[in-house]
Amino acid sequence: MGEVTAPSVTRIRELRECAGLSQEALGERVGVTRQTIAAWERGERDVGLAQLARVARALGAQLDDLFEDAPEDQPRLLFRADDPKALTPALRAVVDRKVGDYVAIESLLGEAPFVPESRPMEGFDPDEVEEVAERVRDSLGADDAPIDDVIELLESIGMKVVRHPLPNPVSGFSAFREDWGGVIVINASHPIDRQYFTALHELGHLIFHRREYSVPGSGTTNSKDPREKVANHFASAVLLPRRALLKDLRRLPLPWIPDPVLVDLRLKYKVSMRTIVLRAKTLGIIEGRQAGQQIGVLNERFGRDREEPELRGPEAGRRGRLEVLTYQALVADLITGSRAAEVLGKPLSEVREELRRYLTDPVSEAVEA
Repeated sequence: MGEVTAPSVTRIRELRECAGLSQEALGERVGVTRQTIAAWERGERDVGLAQLARVARALGAQLDDLFEDAPEDQPRLLFRADDPKALTPALRAVVDRKVGDYVAIESLLGEAPFVPESRPMEGFDPDEVEEVAERVRDSLGADDAPIDDVIELLESIGMKVVRHPLPNPVSGFSAFREDWGGVIVINASHPIDRQYFTALHELGHLIFHRREYSVPGSGTTNSKDPREKVANHFASAVLLPRRALLKDLRRLPLPWIPDPVLVDLRLKYKVSMRTIVLRAKTLGIIEGRQAGQQIGVLNERFGRDREEPELRGPEAGRRGRLEVLTYQALVADLITGSRAAEVLGKPLSEVREELRRYLTDPVSEAVEA
């Protein structure tokens, strides 16, 4: 059996940590000691191919994943995270692979990459952000109506949206490359209203900060960065259009927004009550001091991550754009069933059953590809 020199196996530790396994736990799955796993990770001992295959299976990875370094021309990622370090190299590698699969399926089907408009912005110009947000709503066919499912709507125009569990501090991030178009990755573990906000927040980065995706060192932001103010304002303006919210709140008899009104607006627009309060402050409907007090009350009542009533997510069974494209490629014999299972992250038996249902009714739950 061939041996692989340990220095070439650069990603055992990264993928182990991504899987949440200790060295001891991985050793038990592979049939070796913790010390052996540690030696492999430090590059102190060669690894047999059979052992390496067992490591890959234990980590839910492909054998090649243990060797591949991230390509030099991978898209520059722009983060929205309280702790940018939470996106570890291992997690980034997993997401890179998911995005690469998405791009490959698009290419097989001859789908042109979706490229959002570019409006470079230095600093923060709220009037220009409002103008662009209104134009984006018009392009999505939303007018002033509430958007029921942001992700479905973005996918309907060809935007690549990847939902994947991420560390809690990471809401999402985005990537752009001329031959790939725009990609939005959002934390599937977050509440659905936060996912919707994140998707539009990242679209804002793709529109206003496009040039920075190829600038080394520009990919990390924090909440005080003016780029974050731009992206947050854009997301709020798309979710809560100026004219509609002014109409909803124009007869407000108090200098604050009563709780029942907040709940009604949350259910109507699929946003957090905190987003509503901040948007009302931006539009001059309530004073900044009162908005701060209301935000404080909401934080004390619900914590900072979730609110009640909880919003319902997309209907179970709705096929996302990647799923639709993957089944189209499978039906056209452009990929194998095993490759479809790999792209979708599902067992082959489940893919075969889904394919049967897809062929029976291929469009009823699909978004436009």
